[in-house]
Amino acid sequence: MHRRQFIASTLAGAAGLCPAVWASAAAFTFHLGVISDEADARLEHVLRDFLPHYHLRWVELRGVRFGRRNVYLSTHGTAAEVRQVKQQLDRAGMRLSVLDTGIYKIPLPGTRAHASRADLNQVRARYRNQMEYLKHAAGVAHALGTKKVRIFTFLRVAHPATVFDRVVEEMHKALAVAAQEDIELVIENEFDTNIATGAETARFFRAIPDRRLCHNWDPGNCFAIGDEPYPQAWNQLDHSRICHIHLKDAVRLPNGRTRWMPVGKGSIDFRGQFRALKAMRYTDTMSLETHYRNARHDPWTSSMESMDGILRLIHRTGARAD
Repeated sequence: MHRRQFIASTLAGAAGLCPAVWASAAAFTFHLGVISDEADARLEHVLRDFLPHYHLRWVELRGVRFGRRNVYLSTHGTAAEVRQVKQQLDRAGMRLSVLDTGIYKIPLPGTRAHASRADLNQVRARYRNQMEYLKHAAGVAHALGTKKVRIFTFLRVAHPATVFDRVVEEMHKALAVAAQEDIELVIENEFDTNIATGAETARFFRAIPDRRLCHNWDPGNCFAIGDEPYPQAWNQLDHSRICHIHLKDAVRLPNGRTRWMPVGKGSIDFRGQFRALKAMRYTDTMSLETHYRNARHDPWTSSMESMDGILRLIHRTGARAD
């Protein structure tokens, strides 16, 4: 059996599907994985047990546990720790989709994040470190085999439109570093940053045509800010700028707050979203970002529930993941 047929058969079985139906579906292929610490901070556990269970080969890295230390790898990982991670990836036959950072996930200097009491002097000190963090992250990314580095657009203020031009200006500073370091900046529409809704994201990418800047489309974050991810927000986006996707689902509670759910069990139209991705022949990376916790409050089994939901949706759209 060829590798792709084997993967299709195994994924179909994991999702409770008929392998013959899966294999005969009209397919598009994208690279599916998981943000490792959403399932377990122990990277070796995710590489050894979670991804092989689904015969997937891609992982997105954020926090990694080394002994008793949890390390944000992109900005605080040592050279020895980065080498250890690379060895783990190579031994497991896995590839890194995106290196996650918290760069620009701070208040924009001179502003106060909505509902925040941040000390502005401390914020200025942290702001001065951002480009050094980005240079460090670039080195880590290259060492681990990716050019994609996720960053943000500063913590959300009460009226994001009032700081839009400043955010764009700051992004150009980051892009200058990205050009020097030969990396791509992956901007996530994060619900607690200044670029979150479909309209905000569309305006942001129109303002910055440099294609070294690409979009981490996150329907769950869009939902959490009160927008309709699909089709409303989706139809506003420049789909050609999407280079990565996060997958998590949610429902709206009576008090207006968001409750995270397994993918396919919430209010987001993921069936329509996957059909749209198939129609545009999306072939890039995407990651499960679980967030959801089951009755056991167990990240591992919660992540498995969500990955199973993703695979069911993939089958219904005639897609394939590897």
